[in-house]
Parts: sequence; structure tokens; C-alpha cells
Amino acid sequence: MSAPTTPAASAAPATPTPPPTPAGLLRLFVGVALVGIGGGLPAHTRRALNARGWMTDAEFAEAYTLAQLTPGPNAVNLAAMIGARLLGGAGAALAVVGILTPGLIAMLTVTAVTLGLPGGLPDAVQSGLRGAACAALGVMLTAALPVLKVTAGIRFGPTLAVITFLLLAVLRADLLLVLAGTVIVGLILHRPRSGE
Repeated sequence: MSAPTTPAASAAPATPTPPPTPAGLLRLFVGVALVGIGGGLPAHTRRALNARGWMTDAEFAEAYTLAQLTPGPNAVNLAAMIGARLLGGAGAALAVVGILTPGLIAMLTVTAVTLGLPGGLPDAVQSGLRGAACAALGVMLTAALPVLKVTAGIRFGPTLAVITFLLLAVLRADLLLVLAGTVIVGLILHRPRSGE
């Protein structure tokens, strides 16, 4: 008769997460680009990174925030930052190639097909695209969740987020001035204190 096993003894040992490889990183971003419709690239990127165990939500939120603040297309910035963090300069280049190539091929194909259509896209296609725009908003919001979690944990984070939203969305203040102001306020609120 064998000895009874405890849940801890019968649990399978956790397998370590394999580190990213250049080919794996390229595949990840090509895959993300193929499914990242309507601004959903950050959300799909986060899911793909989490599934592979390559980044935590906090690391993703940091990269996502920097990508939003860096001039240029956010998805490309995010891909470059994640690629650089995981595999250095070569990783940044592979991630950017991976994120751009599927969209480039799709847009060239769609352009070639629709250039010959008189009056643009058919009405049914235009109606379908309007519905897809609503779904795209939901996808974009899922990408913001890790940033919201980080913001909630920062002293005065929710307050700064609401003030920033009001300044930009309601008062239509200049983006660069608002960002500069929030960076200055963040530096003041979170400056290192002596002895820390």
C-alpha cells in the first residue's frame, strides 16, 4: 500500500518560462499584428506576453506608458520598447518588423482592390466597419487595464489621471503642456526623500 499523497506532493513542479528568442519575438509580433484590429495591438500584445510569461503587467504598463508619451505610432513604439527590453536592439528591430509587416501587406492589398471600385466601399462593408469601430473601443480599453491598475496604486495617481482627462477631453488643453505639467507634478509628489 502506498503512502497517501498530499496536494503539495502531488502537484506538478512549475516549469520555468523559456526566455524569448529572436524567432519567437518576431512570431509574437506578427501574430499580434494579424489579430490587432482597431487599435487593439496593445491589448493583444499584453495577452501574448502574459501567456509566454515574458513580462509582468507592471512591466507592460511601464512600456505602454512610455510608448504613449513617445512621438510616433503607439503600436510601433510599444513593439520597439518591448523588443528592446527582451532582446536589446535586435529585439526592437524584429518587433517593429513583426508589427508593421502584416498591416503593410493588408493595406497594400486592400488599396489595390478598392482603387478600382467606383464610389468607394460598398454600403454593406461601410456598415460593418461602423460596428467594428464600436468593438475596437472595447479592445482599446482592455489595453488600458494594466495602466489603470498601476495608476490606482500610485499616490495621487487616480487624481492626476482624472485631472489629465478633464484637461485634455473637456478643456481641450494642449497635450504637450498637460504632459509636461503632469511630469513636473509627478516629480514633486514622488521625489526621493533623504534617507530613502
